[in-house]
Amino acid sequence: MKAQLLTFLVLTILVSGPGFAQSTAAAEAPRYDVEVVIFKNIQVPKSKEFVLPVSSPGKDKNTLDLSSPRSIEAANKLGYELIPGDQYRLTDVVTRLVDSSRYELLMHTAWRQPGLEREQALPVWIRGGRIYGSEYTSIDSKIEFLESMPEAGSKNADGTSYEFDEQTLESIELQLLEQKSTQRHQGLYELEGKITIALSRYLHAYTDLVLRRPRLSVDPVTSNSVQNRALAAYSADTRILNNHSLKERRRMRSKNLHYLDNPEFAMLILITPYEAPEDFEEAPLETTEPTTAE
Repeated sequence: MKAQLLTFLVLTILVSGPGFAQSTAAAEAPRYDVEVVIFKNIQVPKSKEFVLPVSSPGKDKNTLDLSSPRSIEAANKLGYELIPGDQYRLTDVVTRLVDSSRYELLMHTAWRQPGLEREQALPVWIRGGRIYGSEYTSIDSKIEFLESMPEAGSKNADGTSYEFDEQTLESIELQLLEQKSTQRHQGLYELEGKITIALSRYLHAYTDLVLRRPRLSVDPVTSNSVQNRALAAYSADTRILNNHSLKERRRMRSKNLHYLDNPEFAMLILITPYEAPEDFEEAPLETTEPTTAE
């Protein structure tokens, strides 16, 4: 009797776990087809624009990566699946974009998903555009460097002033060079980020995307001469990529084409309710008993 009770408790815990709850919610939720088109504006304004440093979006293990077969396979169990290209609805729009001299297509994709609360919905990770070579590095590294580097004159834990000397600067420069050599083997996509489609009372799209473009010069961002010197050493032989961000929350109406943009790039989102085709059952063939002539 005790063994049976223990088995029942274990099964209850397993069935009520978060993975089971999420898969159950996905099975019961309405399903939607999500189609996304992202393109950049070739004829951007020529006037000088100051771009504040923005970090790239973060990615965790609960993200559906459209470039990873393993990630797609895991997401299938939660009701997410890729839609084949012959079922796309925005093909004509994409054709006009490709034929235009003003725009350049970065990516066109579509997936099917359940309508879940934002806490349960999977962010969809996308990449597109060109892949930058080893001579480029992301501005993320510059932001991390400036945030981690103490200012000259700041206090250490023991209350003494933090001072830079030649040996410290040489050590920092060596670390930065090693960091850059590691990053150069990873490759940086021109477009990268995540899109989350969630359903509460209404459909909402949450976008966190960046378009990376080379900056022409390194703008001074600190008033500390020591930091500026280390930063100059960091960027001396590297072309830095600025992140142009499109981070927005937008309420969506199904079957309506929505447009989101910033001066550098734009995206179209079409969300359509999905209705699974009804199973066609063939009627059993009627048979008659053979008759014999009298």
